Amino acid sequence: MQLGKDEIPESLQYSGDHVWLRREDRSYVLGWTEYMQWSAGDVNYVELVEPGVTLENEQEFGSIETSKWVGKLRSPVAGEVIERNERLVSQPELVNTEPYGDGWMVRIEAADAKGDALMSADEYRRHVAGCQAVQ
Repeated sequence: MQLGKDEIPESLQYSGDHVWLRREDRSYVLGWTEYMQWSAGDVNYVELVEPGVTLENEQEFGSIETSKWVGKLRSPVAGEVIERNERLVSQPELVNTEPYGDGWMVRIEAADAKGDALMSADEYRRHVAGCQAVQ
């Protein structure tokens, strides 16, 4: 799959684990990138931590099961989970159909962002070019 500029929004930041971040005041909204949802296949199940949980950088904020893959979701920011996307319980396919919209996963009131570890859209584009799809 050749990704164009439109599939990697310029306004977001990205982690090496294919999590996007959108800064909103003192919080970050997190989700899975277009590339990752395409690579991992149809999302069958999403489990997310409860609001009130405090996360460290790289701590698990949930798990996900797709037609090709089962794995953990790791937060590239430290802070308190203040909201989770309850719609994903009954509509996990939103991660596939609206990865940058209704398929968002959690909102974290950030205590710390990993600065250097987060990528711009251009940096993420280069990162994706070196990735292989989930088999």
